[in-house]
Amino acid sequence: MTQPDKTNPPRTAARNAPPRVFTVRQRRWMYGSNTAIMVLAVVAVVALADWLSVKFNYSRDCTTGGIYSLSPRTHDLLRQIDRSGKTYFLVNLFPTSLAADPAERADGLKVQRLMKEYAQASHRVKIFKPHSRHALLVQLRHRFGDQFQPYRKALRQFDPLARRLLAFFKTRAKGIRALSGQAAVARNRRELAHYIVLSSVFSDYLPRLMRRTQRRVARQIKSTLPDWPGLIRRITSALRNIQDNLQRISEKKIRAEFGPAVQAWLKKNTADIKKRAVSLTAYINTLTLLKPVKSSRVLRNLSPDSLVLMGPHNARVLTRNELFLPRKGVSGRIHYLFEGEQAVNAALLAMTQKHPPKVVFVSLDPQNLISRGGPFSHAARILRRNNFKVFQWSPTPPNPQAPAASTAPPAIGQGVIWVVLDLPPSGQQPMLALMQYQQLETEIKKQLSAGGNAMFLLGAMPAQLLMTTQGHIPFKSMLASYGIRLRSTYSVVQRMQVHPGVHVLIPQFAVSSYPKTTIGKPIESLRTIFTSYEGSPLLAPTVIEPLASAPKNTVAQVLVRTANSTNIWGTTQPQATRAGFAPGDLKSPLPIGVMARKFTTRVVAIGDPLFIANGVINEGYLSLAGGQPVVISDFPGNAELFLNSMYWLAHESHLIAVSPRATVALRIRKLSSGAEMFVRLASFVGPATFAVLGGLVVFLVRRRI
Repeated sequence: MTQPDKTNPPRTAARNAPPRVFTVRQRRWMYGSNTAIMVLAVVAVVALADWLSVKFNYSRDCTTGGIYSLSPRTHDLLRQIDRSGKTYFLVNLFPTSLAADPAERADGLKVQRLMKEYAQASHRVKIFKPHSRHALLVQLRHRFGDQFQPYRKALRQFDPLARRLLAFFKTRAKGIRALSGQAAVARNRRELAHYIVLSSVFSDYLPRLMRRTQRRVARQIKSTLPDWPGLIRRITSALRNIQDNLQRISEKKIRAEFGPAVQAWLKKNTADIKKRAVSLTAYINTLTLLKPVKSSRVLRNLSPDSLVLMGPHNARVLTRNELFLPRKGVSGRIHYLFEGEQAVNAALLAMTQKHPPKVVFVSLDPQNLISRGGPFSHAARILRRNNFKVFQWSPTPPNPQAPAASTAPPAIGQGVIWVVLDLPPSGQQPMLALMQYQQLETEIKKQLSAGGNAMFLLGAMPAQLLMTTQGHIPFKSMLASYGIRLRSTYSVVQRMQVHPGVHVLIPQFAVSSYPKTTIGKPIESLRTIFTSYEGSPLLAPTVIEPLASAPKNTVAQVLVRTANSTNIWGTTQPQATRAGFAPGDLKSPLPIGVMARKFTTRVVAIGDPLFIANGVINEGYLSLAGGQPVVISDFPGNAELFLNSMYWLAHESHLIAVSPRATVALRIRKLSSGAEMFVRLASFVGPATFAVLGGLVVFLVRRRI
C-alpha cells in the first residue's frame, strides 16, 4: 500500500484558490499612486534640503587645495607640460604628521593639498614621497648627473697632486732636520728660531693642511649628492694657502731674513719650490674655470620646510619664504599669505623655458624704477615670478648737462621687450627735452628693427607739457608706422558728483569689459583702473586708436576701450571749471589701448603710463578664502592686462590666461538673486517634471496590459 508523501502535503482549498486579478483601472490607479508618492517624497527631500541651506547658509569648499580650484593660467601651463611628454615630481618636505607643531602641520597640509590639485589636473605632474633623505638625494643626483662630469674629471687629478706634494714636503722636512746638526744653527739663537719656523712649515703645517683636504674630498665623493662647488672652493682655498707659503719662502727678500745656514738651504731648493708653486697655479686655474652647477643651490635650500620640484634634468627648491608671503593687515598684524600656486608655476616655467624673455623698462627718467622702492617694482616682481628677466635703462644720464647716453641698453633685439614709460624728466630745458625724446625714439627704432617688440605706456600731453617738446608729440610717427594713432592732446576724464548739483572732472575711470582679443578675452569681468598722478592732468589717460587706413602688412586691434557712458569723454581742457561736454570733445566709448603686429614685430600701446604702478597693483584688502588669508585686489585687471600683453609680445600666447592672484575670489562667485531663484525653482520643478515624464512612459507601456 502506498504511503502518503509527508514532504509534500496535499494542497488545501485556500492554496488552490486562484490568484486575485486586478482590472486595468485598478492597476493604473496603483501605478499612479506609487508614482505620486515617489514624487511627493522627492519634492519633500528637496524642499527640506533647500530650507536647511537657507536656514544655516553654510558653504564649504570641496576642492583638495582649499582655494576653490587651480587658476586658468595654471591649467594652460599644465596642458603645455602634458604635451611636452616630460614628467615632473613634487616633493613635500613640510611636516604633516600629528606629532609636528600644529602651525607647521597646517602649512604642510596646505602644500600637500596644492600638490594633489596639480597631480589631479595633469598626468605629467606626480607626487613623490621619499622614505628618507637619501632616497631624495638619489633622485636629485639622477637629474644633475650630467653636470658633474667636469668636476669628477678635475678631482681625479687631485689625488696624484696631493701625493706628490706630501712626498715633496716629507723630503724637504728631512733636509731641514739635517740642518739641526750644524753648529751654526745649534749655537745661534736667531738661526735656531728660523730653523724651527721652516721645519714646522714643511713637517707639520703644510702636510696637515693637505691631509685634511684629502679627507674632505674623499668624504664628499662618497656622499650621495656632493656639494661640488663648495668642495672646489675648499680645495682652492687650501691650495692657494700652500701656494702662498711656497712663493713667500722662495722670494729673495724673504730669504734674506734667515740666517746663513738656512739661506744656503733655501737657495739650493728655490728652483724646486717654485716648480711646485707653478704646478699648483695651473691646477687652481683649472678649478676656477669649472661652471657652477645647480645642485649646490638645491642642497643649500633643502630644508624641512620646503617644496621640491624635480624636472627631467634639474630641480628647484621652494622655501617657506617663497610659499608664504607676509602681509600686514589693517590692525597691524602680520598675516602669511599662501602663494604656493604662483611659486610652483614660476618654477615650472623656469624649467620649461630654456631662454626666458627679457624685459627692459625704458624711460627718460634715469632714477630707480623697478628695483626695491621704485614705483614699478611690483610690476617687475610679477614679471620675474613668471620667468622674465627684467632690466631698466634710460638714455638720460644722471647729469642733465650731458644729453648723450652714458651706457648702452642692457638687451636689444629678438626675444627682448621694451616697456617704454612716458615719464618726462622734471626741470628740463625745452631744447634738451626734445633732443632726449628724439634720442629715445632712435633707440626704440633700433630695438624694433632688430626683431624686438615694445610696449608703450603713454600719457596725455597737456599744453604745458607740449611746450617742453616744442609741440612735438613723442612716439606719434613711430606708432603710425604700426597702424596706431596717438591722440595725446586729449585727456580721458570722468564726470563725478561731489556735492548735490556740483560735478567735477577727474582723469580716472574703470573698465571691466574688453574687446575679444587674444590679450583681453581671458580677463573679461576683471576691473582695470586708469588714472593719473594724484588726480592731476599730468600723465592722465589718453586716446589711442587704430588708424583708419593701416599701413601694408600691418594689423591693429583695439585692446581696451572705455565704457559707453555719457559721463566719460575725451577733452583737450581737463582743468576747465565747467564739468560738461563741450564742442570738440570726443564721445565715449573711447579706445585707450591698441595691439598691433607688422610681420614678426609686435607693439602694444596703452594710454596710461601709471596703470601698472605699485599703488594701483597693490590696492586691495585682506579676506579669507578657503579658510586662509588672501589679498582681494580691487583692480585685478591691471596686472593681468600687463602680464598678458607681455606674453603676447614674447610670442607665448599659449600662456595667456588669468593668474591665481587675480581669481582668488572669483573662481566660485556668489549667484545673483535671479540665478538663485532659478536654481530654487528648478530644484522643485525638475524632479516633478521627470516624475511626470516617467509616469507617462509607464502609462503608455502598461496601457495594453
